[in-house]
Amino acid sequence: MRLPRSRAWALLVIAMAATIVLDFSTGPQFSLVAFYLAIACFGSWCIGERVGLAVGAISVLVQLAVHSVNGPASTITAAALAWNMVGRAISMTVLVALASGLRRSLDQARWSAATDALTGVLNKAAFQHRLAAQISQAQRRGDALLMAYFDLDGFKRVNDDFGHAAGDRLLSTFAEQASQAIRAHDLFARVGGDEFVALMTVPTCYQGDVAAERLHHRMSQILRETGYAVTCSMGAMVVESRSIRSAEALVEAADGLMYEVKRSGKNALRVARLDLQPAYQESPTPISGRRAGKAPMADAA
Repeated sequence: MRLPRSRAWALLVIAMAATIVLDFSTGPQFSLVAFYLAIACFGSWCIGERVGLAVGAISVLVQLAVHSVNGPASTITAAALAWNMVGRAISMTVLVALASGLRRSLDQARWSAATDALTGVLNKAAFQHRLAAQISQAQRRGDALLMAYFDLDGFKRVNDDFGHAAGDRLLSTFAEQASQAIRAHDLFARVGGDEFVALMTVPTCYQGDVAAERLHHRMSQILRETGYAVTCSMGAMVVESRSIRSAEALVEAADGLMYEVKRSGKNALRVARLDLQPAYQESPTPISGRRAGKAPMADAA
């Protein structure tokens, strides 16, 4: 399922070339139809249905060429040969279609399991599943991380005043444009009714502060462009990835910062930096630098 297309093409070409050479070497007395079927299904599964059908067509032509080269040595009549070729073509088509259909079904199931049905971005389960892997990659590179938690202020009023269809359109528009505002390798997900999260890698914690302010500005701009009186409360935790011991605690801390914004008037950003701490471990309680005296806290409207 995760085989790169370039590698799949290389394997397919090598397997096809080897099978054709073997087919001409053994002659019509030995049928290699099982090999061709396997290669066709592989091509259909990894690259596409058209590739599988092309492999099937090539196998039929190769078999005809094998019989033509052997000529009088072959005892198969023309009618029997034609029947065999038609049967092979039908078998190839059916199996390629089955392989392609199964792959599409599995891809659709995987997409549905990882995607929020309304907005098309990652759902909560998929975000949690990918969070640890993203943190591990950042730790290997030595990057810092920005964990952002968003809540849409005034969203309930949109549902009440304009209907749930308008609210759904607002969520879809926000999610689509917000996911485009971050890089493809970063994470963006819907984790609740009007709550979203983003995980971004940044070279340093200082740049994480700047990135958080830019991200909040962009999210607020997206909401203004919808035409509804909806704003964004955002909590952001900036931390050296190598000091993270609990992915769940990182999310909960950003969530806590977001609720501090909600309690203090909404439509603002609160950023906490934990790079001055020796380690960020498994404390589920959001940390306030001003109260604890450990990490600097910045507020931005």
